[in-house]
Amino acid sequence: MSPPTSQGAPAVLRLASAVCAVVAAGLFVLRVTQGEARTASREAEDDAPVQESRTAFQGALLSLESSPSGASVRVNGVDQGETPVTVGLDCVPGGAVRLEFTLRGFEKTTHETPCPRDALVTLKARLHKAAGARAGKR
Repeated sequence: MSPPTSQGAPAVLRLASAVCAVVAAGLFVLRVTQGEARTASREAEDDAPVQESRTAFQGALLSLESSPSGASVRVNGVDQGETPVTVGLDCVPGGAVRLEFTLRGFEKTTHETPCPRDALVTLKARLHKAAGARAGKR
């Protein structure tokens, strides 16, 4: 029998994160259907590059969207795929969570938010066209 390796660890962590995200989203939907969820949204100017809202539940979850969609997202330097995407977080509540949205032909958009405690955080990034950039993914 060979000793365990850490090569599969990133895949296992990603899978565990996805499972947590699905369970958390299911719990949120259950609370909404039972009328128990309350939404608190941060007021944002119409031209703000990122809009953020929070919904209470147990766990830490990010729902990431962009306009236009299909932007690559990195959370604390780790690739999370393309928008729209939901990400389960493993972070210290209140600690900084750094997000980066990139899409070819658009300016990179970054945002920092505190790690939520028992909340679903929805972030909607509005990407702005880069001057003289060509269309396509970065």
